[in-house]
Amino acid sequence: MTLNDRPLVIPVVLGSIRDGRRSHNAARIIHERLVAHGHQSIILDLLELDLPMFTGADAEEVHPGVVAFRGALAASDASVWLSPEYNHAYTGVIKNAIDLVDDELNRKPVAACGLSAGAHGGIRATEALKTVLIEMRALPIRDSVHFGEARALFNANGSLARPEFISRVDQVIDELAWHARALRWGRDTLPLPTRD
Repeated sequence: MTLNDRPLVIPVVLGSIRDGRRSHNAARIIHERLVAHGHQSIILDLLELDLPMFTGADAEEVHPGVVAFRGALAASDASVWLSPEYNHAYTGVIKNAIDLVDDELNRKPVAACGLSAGAHGGIRATEALKTVLIEMRALPIRDSVHFGEARALFNANGSLARPEFISRVDQVIDELAWHARALRWGRDTLPLPTRD
């Protein structure tokens, strides 16, 4: 099996803990499409992980949610981060989750995707999120899925009311997978730059 034949591991970080969150439906769709493309994926639900607020305390290092979150990201080749847009920004729980991460995202591609009740689907949130992920030495890709008008986007059973979003998700997955394979080769093959 060659390097590019190995399945990619691409978790989806679900960055909402609100009651009645519509972003869970969007995360599920992204996860399902990743699996359909032959990738290994899980949803890292920040509500279920119940991460502590970052303080730098030693106890955070052994918190079960932190251990699971960091372990899943460390084992990944890439990740998708999905945030609803709150007050023109990504959610506080996503920022807290990032603060609990060390080098698990280093030199790995990420897709930042958004969701909002408005027409633009969280573009402001995703663009802001990309700048923070860069600081973690992750490499955000250009492409995103922006789930706009979220109140009308999903049926009562959580299924997608607008199937044209599937092709958008697939396009982002293809771009992310290309970057994931290239960067996996780089991490496995090339020496890292030295720093003073």
